[in-house]
Amino acid sequence: MVAIRPGRFLMGSPEDEKGRFNSESPQHAATIPNPFAISRCEITVGQFKQFVQETNHRTAVEENGKGCFVWNVDQKTYEQQPERNWKSPGFAQNDDHPVVCVSWGDAKAYVKWLSHRTGAVYRLPTEAEWEYVARAGTKTARFYQDDKQCDYANGAGQETKSIASSDWTLAECSDGHVYTAPVASFSENQFGLFDLLGNVWEWVEDCWHENYQGAPTDGSAWKEANGGDCDRRVVRGGSWNLNPQYLRSANRNRNIHR
Repeated sequence: MVAIRPGRFLMGSPEDEKGRFNSESPQHAATIPNPFAISRCEITVGQFKQFVQETNHRTAVEENGKGCFVWNVDQKTYEQQPERNWKSPGFAQNDDHPVVCVSWGDAKAYVKWLSHRTGAVYRLPTEAEWEYVARAGTKTARFYQDDKQCDYANGAGQETKSIASSDWTLAECSDGHVYTAPVASFSENQFGLFDLLGNVWEWVEDCWHENYQGAPTDGSAWKEANGGDCDRRVVRGGSWNLNPQYLRSANRNRNIHR
């Protein structure tokens, strides 16, 4: 865990930021009023495995039998495969890789278990807290220089040519990992955190809103208020298969929470 000081920052992206989406508007001042601590890395397969072994937890895709969405290299498309889950995501992982194929509900169950096991209070970060630590005091699109992606983030680089479809936009560099990379394989940001951009999407507490109209400015989670869609929760940070447009501190997306 890394201790984070309170602060104030501009959340969202300015209108002239290359590759931005309307969901990142309007850019607004947000305050993080209290110190908090956050994991220095994404939760790993090994950490999640310990949780499953102690609780017999079954993930959402194991319970519903539908499986994870995976990239079909031959068909060059994403498809849901019943046999795919966090233990078998369709590519090689070891205990040091970030866990994938977990729902928002699975993530909530994990932090509840961690709180019970340690006696400390663990939770998902709010979307504002996530962007605050991702920016780490920077005001640019990324916490690194645009031409340094492969030093800091696992995205779609030249190494993904072997699996990419013709419409993928690849970074000009190579990060050495076609799929996920072990956590902390790349350089840390200015707050001492790893993999904020790239590698795997990260769940936060907030419900999905189409933009920041009416968003809280006090760092709290934005839930049902102002038309929040709590069947879809916010994910941040991008993933191993995304082009540089998506690996930005302000980029946000949503996914069904179950």
